[in-house]
Amino acid sequence: MTIPDPKDDAMAARRCAVAHPNDGSPGYTARRGLDVPRGSRVSQLGLDRRIGGRMGRHAWPRGVFFDPGPWAIMSAIVVWLLTIYRVTPCVQHDVAKAVDPYQRQCYSDIPTLYRSSGMGHGGSLFANPDIAQTPLVTVLMAFCRRVVWAFGAEVSPKATDQQVLDAANAYWGVAQIVLFVAFLAVAISVMLLGRGSDTNLPVDDKGRPTQARRRSWDVFWVVLCPAVYLAGLIDFSMVPVALATTSMLAWARRRPWLAGILMGLACAGSLQAAVVAFAVLVCCLRATRLPELGRYLLAGSLVLVVCHVIAVCLGLHTWWAYLRSTFWSGTGLGTIWYVIQDSSGGTIPGIGWITGTLTVGGLLGLAWLSMTVPRRPRIAQVACVALLILFITNKVYSPQWMLFLVPLAALARPDLRDWAVLMVGECFYSLAVWAHLGGLSLPGGSDADVVYWASVVLRLACEMWFAWGVLDDIRRPWNDVVRVGYADDPTGGVLDYAPDPAPEPVEDSSAEVAR
Repeated sequence: MTIPDPKDDAMAARRCAVAHPNDGSPGYTARRGLDVPRGSRVSQLGLDRRIGGRMGRHAWPRGVFFDPGPWAIMSAIVVWLLTIYRVTPCVQHDVAKAVDPYQRQCYSDIPTLYRSSGMGHGGSLFANPDIAQTPLVTVLMAFCRRVVWAFGAEVSPKATDQQVLDAANAYWGVAQIVLFVAFLAVAISVMLLGRGSDTNLPVDDKGRPTQARRRSWDVFWVVLCPAVYLAGLIDFSMVPVALATTSMLAWARRRPWLAGILMGLACAGSLQAAVVAFAVLVCCLRATRLPELGRYLLAGSLVLVVCHVIAVCLGLHTWWAYLRSTFWSGTGLGTIWYVIQDSSGGTIPGIGWITGTLTVGGLLGLAWLSMTVPRRPRIAQVACVALLILFITNKVYSPQWMLFLVPLAALARPDLRDWAVLMVGECFYSLAVWAHLGGLSLPGGSDADVVYWASVVLRLACEMWFAWGVLDDIRRPWNDVVRVGYADDPTGGVLDYAPDPAPEPVEDSSAEVAR
């Protein structure tokens, strides 16, 4: 019989006290294998006194009330119904009575592109040069049109303008259902990737969890996000966002092949999704997890190449129009470069090279920081900062792109203040850009849209604020709210709790000379 050493018990007690403080400070207390939130902001503000105060240290949360799953799904349904209701003023029923979507703040590319590109008259979408979309989005558009045709809508060269309008409205309704499924996928993925989702999970001999991941309350950063309400139905961007977040979930469950396939599909829908692959690449290089990284990149690259090869075979001119509009277009809305050009009345020469250099430089700097900080950063942190670098330095910014920030911001830094700052900047810009296009924000007797310029500057400032907060967590991981206690990286997969040798300290040259 081995008698335990009292020193070991004292050391374990001190570790538990550091990991799970019992002094009322914000944190998590482990009770019976569960993470019970203590000292929440609701308790700090005294909002729970009417219902008995905050939860006691010996409480065991169980039942539907403590399960974020049904509440998150219900909230997502309500938010999506409100999103659909918001765009109903833009539904045009009579072809002779046009609707101004900019003044009504409910513009959407989905029905507009259906009517303007000739989709209502049939034909292959890949062979239509007026549809310069990514391969995945083009397939989604063809699928929605096929469903509309199956339900009896007139989709043929003989369709009248009114029939095309009616089919466009039905097409928009089908797209709303598809996007809602994608929104649910984003919510469920974040719920299974948030704080506490990987607590006390048993694993098999390959390191894969043998039980379902726990549900995190961080899902409400997504389902109650105003960005979804404002930009969820602008176009099909929600689908690539869903594929990227499910790819992160597959990676967290240590399935690199599946994660790579989903990431390849996400990149075939939007190039912004590649920031997740960049984060996986950087973190795996630091942890020297090269076999898993190779499988992940190989699967993603093959899927992406296959998607583009199919698009080239079905319509080379349409595919080339997409590439030209993506890489060789001029300065667009939503950037500081547009503000400079609009205020000066000139053009910036070589804007593509300038923005490309700044983006590559920012990503290289982020990679260097990730390799040199005391502790390996989390995948969501690197992906979020990389996305913000892309948004800040890019030559064009569309309001629907903020949908990519919704899950990454929730996973990277679930802090109410910084999240609110980011959402204020993004939402104010989303409202200002439609007012700018509709001519509603111009001061009387002036051609200078100062209000829109201010919204662009405010959005960039809010993005920089949030990026600095994430970078501060990367530099000082002991302040990271996700890493409270013994947590490492809920999105890390094979990187979670992987050995992470600290970088070699740089020796002071003056001290060396003194010796």
